[in-house]
Amino acid sequence: MKNIILILVALFCFTSCTQNDVEISNQYVYNGRGGIKCEVDGVLLKPSTAIIYSNAELRFDSDNNNINFMSISFHNSNTSTGLGFQSVRVKIMNVNSNTDLKGNIYSLKDEINNESFGNYFREDLDDKYRTNNIVNGELKVLYHDLKKSKVGGTFWFDAINDKGVIVKVRNGQFDLTN
Repeated sequence: MKNIILILVALFCFTSCTQNDVEISNQYVYNGRGGIKCEVDGVLLKPSTAIIYSNAELRFDSDNNNINFMSISFHNSNTSTGLGFQSVRVKIMNVNSNTDLKGNIYSLKDEINNESFGNYFREDLDDKYRTNNIVNGELKVLYHDLKKSKVGGTFWFDAINDKGVIVKVRNGQFDLTN
């Protein structure tokens, strides 16, 4: 009986909540806990979460070519939207986490050219929407606390898939800690 209870508790801890269970303030105070959200074709998308981990991420790193980057990303596995698994990622190239980024505006263009870009995935990872030099967007950094590694700002982008379908990612806001 104890094993069954332990298994049920473990399953509960790893089960995702619905996107409506994630509280994200309408007025970001930039303390690293505001989270991330955006609208995809007019539908509000927030990260789904579990008790032990978060599906939102701010990351400073370098790629295989030793190019420094910052990425923000999240996913939502809530099926109540009717869209299934969804993921949003914005990657800003040639940035250093030791430099104040506040006030910087980055154009989101073409990942293939090692430029900053935005991606949106729907349902499975094969349905990928990408920015490029024609279908693009931007990210603005409104807050950066170097000592606490917190970054906040806004983003938007249009992205296109291999079939020529375009999605509009709008009203993106983030307030995350690395």
